[in-house]
This record gives sequence, C-alpha cells and structure tokens, in this order.
Amino acid sequence: MAKVSIVVPIYNVEKYLKQCVESIINQTLKDIEIILVDDGSPDNCPQMCDDYARRDNRIKVVHKKNGGLSSARNAGIEVATGDYIGFVDSDDYIELDMYEKMYNIAIENNVDFVMSDYYRVSDEEKIIATLDMDKGIYDKNKIKKEIFPNLIMGDDINYGSLLAVWHCLYKRELLERNNLIFDEEIKYSEDNLFSSIIGYKANSFYYMKGSYLYNYRYNPNSISKTYKPDAWSVYLKMNNKLKGLFLNVDDYDFRNQLYAHIIYYAFNCINHVGNSDKSFSYKYKEIKRILNTKELKEGFKNFKAGNISPKLKISIWMLKYKFIINYMIIKGFIK
Repeated sequence: MAKVSIVVPIYNVEKYLKQCVESIINQTLKDIEIILVDDGSPDNCPQMCDDYARRDNRIKVVHKKNGGLSSARNAGIEVATGDYIGFVDSDDYIELDMYEKMYNIAIENNVDFVMSDYYRVSDEEKIIATLDMDKGIYDKNKIKKEIFPNLIMGDDINYGSLLAVWHCLYKRELLERNNLIFDEEIKYSEDNLFSSIIGYKANSFYYMKGSYLYNYRYNPNSISKTYKPDAWSVYLKMNNKLKGLFLNVDDYDFRNQLYAHIIYYAFNCINHVGNSDKSFSYKYKEIKRILNTKELKEGFKNFKAGNISPKLKISIWMLKYKFIINYMIIKGFIK
C-alpha cells in the first residue's frame, strides 16, 4: 500500500501530458501510486500512458470510454490503495516536493485533508494564488465558525475557500467513510459540489498558506467565452443536489448560500450566452428561459446580499425584474 495515490484524469492533452506526468514521477516522496486514467482520449495520450507504465512500476493505467472529468476521477479512486489521495489535472503540473510536504503535514497533524496554495500559470506569466484564511489546523469548531459561512457560496455571490480539489490531499478513509465520489451527472464545476460535502463532513484539515505547490494552467483569453447549451440544466441539478444535502441539516443554516449559488450560476450562464455568437433573438429567449426558472425566482426573492458592489446590486435587480434588454445593452451583448 502506497502512502499517496495520485489520480490523473486524461483527455486530449497530448501537448501537456509529459510535463504533468514527469512532475509526478519525480516527486521527492517516492512511496506513491500514480493512476493515469485515459478517459477515451482521441490523441496519443493512451499510448503515452502505457509507455509511462512500462517505465515505472508505480504507474497504473485505466483505459475507459469517455465519461468526463468526474467519471475519470472516480475510476481512479476505485483502484487507489494509498492512505491519502490527490488529484492532478493533466494539463497542469506540480512542484517536485508537493506530496512529500503535504503527506508529512497530514501525518504530523492527523487531519482529514491538507490544502496548499498554488500558482496560476499561463504562457505569459506565473502568479501566486492564496486564500483569505489563516494558516494551520482547522478543527471541527473552527470549520463551523470560519468555513461554514461560505462553504457553498458566500453572501457576496462568490466561492468560499474550499473549491478546487487539485491542491488538496485527502485521507482515503474520509472518502470511504462518507461514500464520497464525484457526481457524474454534474459535468461542469463538479469541484463545487464535492468540496462542499468534504468541508461539511471533515473533522479537521490543515491549510499550508504560503506553500505554492501546484501549477494551475489557465488561458486568460478563454474565460467567460464558452457557451454550453446544457450548462443551465447541469447547474440547476447541482443546486437541487446541494439542497438535498444541506437544506435540512440541523447544525447550520445554509439557505442563503443555496440562494447565492443559483444566482451565481444564473449570471454565469447568462453571461456565456450573451457573449456567444448566437443571434439577438436566441440570446433574449435563452436569458428569459433562465430567468423564468422557479428555483432562480425563489433565489432572487429570498437572497440576503452581503458586501456586494452597487454594480452587482443593480445587475441582480435588473435580472430579478426581467429588464433583459437593458441588461443586454449594458453588458454589450447586443452587437
């Protein structure tokens, strides 16, 4: 049994796979299990995975039909034997001492998971990314006091501290104890659902503030440009799943976070359709369809805003009362 299992979901990343896998193979922590999950990749990635497995006996390869990121991560969890499990996205790469540092912290402090800081990397720059929270151990009381208030979504309609899984290391026993896997019906923003449940179920975690151990690759030119026609139905489904999990718990009131969550994703979808190359008529009808959703109407009716800008307040008001054309003009959606 390895100390750490590292799950790498792989799809169409031939350009980046070498840098990713070699950053894992060359970890200073040698007692690791590397699980490369080929999610039906159409390029040379399947062959590259098999070549790596022949070179390093710590590598397991899972070949499967394409099922998306959640499905690929779950396939990795299923075969993982390590005491702890980490996730690395295949277009990213990690610092060579990442898992040695995280594993040592996990063992020394006997916590359910460990979270590090990271770099945001593009072709042009490398930027440090840190969280607005204190370094060190969070026990259950501190989690309830400092993490629960924005576990799902903050009242400023922004993500809280726990979101991405790739800069975390989880105790496998935590996942098994709570039957925790990724929901394969949620194919966008799946980390939001998984991390909310982790944060609620965990008894403790350690935040390694100032340790930049993961390199998250992002393309600044592609942000908010991708319109997916099915996104709103996926986000609605995620919100309803979160309601099923958090609406009736007796140790915290998550209602306002659930309202903020649906409003956040409404803005997300509306801005994506607005920035798409669809016709004015299509954009108008799609925005109207989203605004007529009963869950969103309930969210607008009951949401109590925290510290948000006047600009966001006006945007919420316009969408709540369906000033669609005005909103489209202000946002530049009408070309």
